[in-house]
Amino acid sequence: MARMSRSRWILLAAGCALARPAWAAPPVLDGMVLQHGQGIEVGALYEGGATEFAANNVGLSPTMQGVVLRDRNGVTAKWVFGLVIAVAEAFAESGPKSIHSETHDEGDWRVTTTTTTFYSEAEKAEMRQNANDSIDGVFSAPYSDFELHVYSRDTLGFGDSSGYKANFLVGAGKKLAYESGFGFGHVESYVDDMGSPTRVKYRYFGMPFRLSGVLGPARVALSYEWNWLKYGIENPARQVHADAMGLPMVETASHPWKLDVSTLVLGKVSVTGGVTAQQIQKAKYGYFVSAGMHF
Repeated sequence: MARMSRSRWILLAAGCALARPAWAAPPVLDGMVLQHGQGIEVGALYEGGATEFAANNVGLSPTMQGVVLRDRNGVTAKWVFGLVIAVAEAFAESGPKSIHSETHDEGDWRVTTTTTTFYSEAEKAEMRQNANDSIDGVFSAPYSDFELHVYSRDTLGFGDSSGYKANFLVGAGKKLAYESGFGFGHVESYVDDMGSPTRVKYRYFGMPFRLSGVLGPARVALSYEWNWLKYGIENPARQVHADAMGLPMVETASHPWKLDVSTLVLGKVSVTGGVTAQQIQKAKYGYFVSAGMHF
């Protein structure tokens, strides 16, 4: 066997040193995967302080415990958006294009004539094509998020609340990702108010907006949730009053801001922590932490 020259040995050693084996361990902390990668997280969460579930006007702040399910850059949110677009298009296509009413007198009678115009077949085909283009745009979006929080009282020995909250988002961007969508939720808490358990009722149906990016080993996100139901609560309902069963109750809804930092530990465990505020100008803040397995 011919002896290998010294120069070939040097080149071989350099190649081995520069080559990264496929089985190389993931970094200890990694925010890139949580931002740009695709994965599902299942874990536990804990919240407290003046979160969106608190009734700050009367000083009642429930302690929250539960589970979190998150599908990052998967198809869950995209399928839901696609279904919403398809259903909306079907209703629009089958509905009237315009309705015009005209009233006139005929002798002693007042006659009202209503003319209803429907979409033509060509217009319906155009509507279907526009809906298909919109659905294609949703599925080609680089970012998507489905996040579900389920809260439970006393399951682990502590916690004041039970209920759920879900958000669906899609978005685009490179260094900074902008995502938006819709969400809904209903949570009821029983908080001790000077020795009396007071029911705090939270409702959410609105639009979340989020700006996120990678900073070092972490993913940083700033969110704002516009809650349409905030305007459906009258001022008396925001104060403690008796419900139908005679128990003290207060309703709450807000447009909360959230700042959270998350990272992936050893490629397996997702850890998140952050703060929330119903109003930034008021020094009342809540906090939340979660941890779970990332698949």
